[in-house]
Amino acid sequence: MKNTFVILLGTLLLMSSCSDFFELERPQETQWTTTSTLEQGLSAAYWNLHWTGGMGRGCPQYFDFITSGTANLLDGVSVGVSYSQPYYRMFDQKLNESKETWTKGYQIITLANLALDLDREGNGNPFKLDVNSDDYLHNYKRQIAEYRFLRGYTYFYLIKYFGTPYDPDGNNESLSIPLKTTAAYSKEDVMNEKLGTVKEVYDVVIGDLQYAKDNLPEQYTLNSWNDVPGYECGRGNKIIAAALLGKVYFLTGKHDLARQEFDYVINYAEQTGRYGLEDPQAPFIEEKAAVRPLESIWEFNSGQLDGKSEKHNMYVYYGMIMGLRFRDSNGSAFYNVPESQEGIVMSSWNCFTVGYWALKQMGWMADPENGDYAITSAAESDLRYRQVYHLMLPYEKGIRKGDEKYITNESVDSHAQVATPHVYLDKFFRGEKPYGRYSKYPYIRLADLYLQRAWLRWKSGDVQGAVGDMNKVWNRSNPDRPNRYNSSNVDHTAIFNEYLREMTGEGWTVDFMMGTRMPIPAGDATGNTVVNPPYAGWHWPVPDEETSLNPNY
Repeated sequence: MKNTFVILLGTLLLMSSCSDFFELERPQETQWTTTSTLEQGLSAAYWNLHWTGGMGRGCPQYFDFITSGTANLLDGVSVGVSYSQPYYRMFDQKLNESKETWTKGYQIITLANLALDLDREGNGNPFKLDVNSDDYLHNYKRQIAEYRFLRGYTYFYLIKYFGTPYDPDGNNESLSIPLKTTAAYSKEDVMNEKLGTVKEVYDVVIGDLQYAKDNLPEQYTLNSWNDVPGYECGRGNKIIAAALLGKVYFLTGKHDLARQEFDYVINYAEQTGRYGLEDPQAPFIEEKAAVRPLESIWEFNSGQLDGKSEKHNMYVYYGMIMGLRFRDSNGSAFYNVPESQEGIVMSSWNCFTVGYWALKQMGWMADPENGDYAITSAAESDLRYRQVYHLMLPYEKGIRKGDEKYITNESVDSHAQVATPHVYLDKFFRGEKPYGRYSKYPYIRLADLYLQRAWLRWKSGDVQGAVGDMNKVWNRSNPDRPNRYNSSNVDHTAIFNEYLREMTGEGWTVDFMMGTRMPIPAGDATGNTVVNPPYAGWHWPVPDEETSLNPNY
């Protein structure tokens, strides 16, 4: 059975913020007459979030990684996506991905607003359901909360991509992106969309995520048309909404509120056992929608419910550009045989590895900036380095798949100019044969929240609390060297370096930097400079298709 995220026939015709405009019929007069048909909008919205190049498929993780100063651009490599502009932080230039990010994001928002208008105009029960029925309690109410969750997340992503960064010490009154909490039903509505200030957009984000937290269940109660294993994969729930709300508060400097949300999620995890820390590779090696790794709070849904897909484009596209393996890899182990789609397959599309600056910060490479590329004993004994990162030595011509050196030396022709050792991210395409390309990966992980809470505790003077959170994360990956941290060695730098070891390449590094108000490092990119708060100019231009049609720009 196909994943419920697949766009169903008859889904509403979508539109972006400003596009080719026409009268849009209200859904209550056409498709949306039951909870099963209301699901059509959610299916389309989740599709846009997970499986389109602008909002999903690793795009958020990719842009965070290569702008953060933690990536290294390999010599002589180029790919068919925007790579030099974000790596060199050319924020005044147009990106290939911006139009799709904008279009798909506003399609999600439009679908959410249509559903929320329907709910409002129908006094919370437009389908005249029995308010004590499972269909109302477990389907309709949850669906409306999911639409709020999707709208909140999407505005959060769009404002980070296209808007001036939030300044906790500023008024945040600069205009940013179109802000709409109701759908446009005429061409005139669309052509006169109000631009929200940075503050106004974040207020909507926070309001939507708070509503989602208050109204989504911790776990779904499935019945009738949605009672299929894996239905929940990639969808919002109460715990996900709280975790995301905490991240929004963290980024915007509302630290007390962020800590409350992280406390809520972590306490829930520890008390229920529904979430917990496990082997570092565990969140990256599962492919079946019905099986959620213990540490994954919110996941990317990579395909059908059984972990495979009939469509070739459901894999994490950007994982091949920022990770070790190609989409045809199968299995977590380094199973290396000559067959082209068996075992591990090195990505010839890869453009980025973990930066030398970052590796020095992490304590995993001796002194790469001065030519000493030796891997340290600290790295060799850390399960994270051993399980989700991988060292590759310089290029050697003539190595073929199946050769012993295939997994130790660069061999693909596109890497012929790579003359120094590099450490790769190895967090993608880890699923077992034959579903490697459809492997899931986490959007939000429990370890991330422990480390953010550690910083919040340290900042507020609760050093012992910070030590406890740091050691929880450290001990999981260093069982032979437990309890590294104590009150004398926990500070911002220690927490940041631990965050790099844990979270590099997962999409939240810049948020951590901005949330702690630290300088964003130049990293390995020649010509880049350190970017200090308030990070002015750190956003991409709004697409021409929008600015040319919306008179409010």
